[in-house]
Amino acid sequence: MAQPERIDHINTVNWFKHHYPDLDDDFHHFANERRCSPQEGRMLKRMAVKRGIADFFLALPLNGKAGLWIELKVGKNKPSKEQQAFLDRKAQRGYAVACVWGSDAAREVIKTYLKDYISSK
Repeated sequence: MAQPERIDHINTVNWFKHHYPDLDDDFHHFANERRCSPQEGRMLKRMAVKRGIADFFLALPLNGKAGLWIELKVGKNKPSKEQQAFLDRKAQRGYAVACVWGSDAAREVIKTYLKDYISSK
């Protein structure tokens, strides 16, 4: 993962932990963007690490959706075919999904998704 994308990921996580500490256990990052040896890659595949999994998952059913998947991009990056297919499958299965560019956009998607949750507190 390129450094700017790492920074946006960290900024998103820090913002989320600060604003929604009660939901920290429900917000997950999937670190699929690693480089490893072929042997380690085979082992990770056997452990169900898959290409295309979105970066973040908010495991909180709201508004008739089963949870929120977010793919975070920076600059001119675009989702891979595997990432887009993953998001499409999750949308068909009742999840909210978003592919966003930058941590500001990720925050807006999260705030919008959590709007009813926040107003019920």
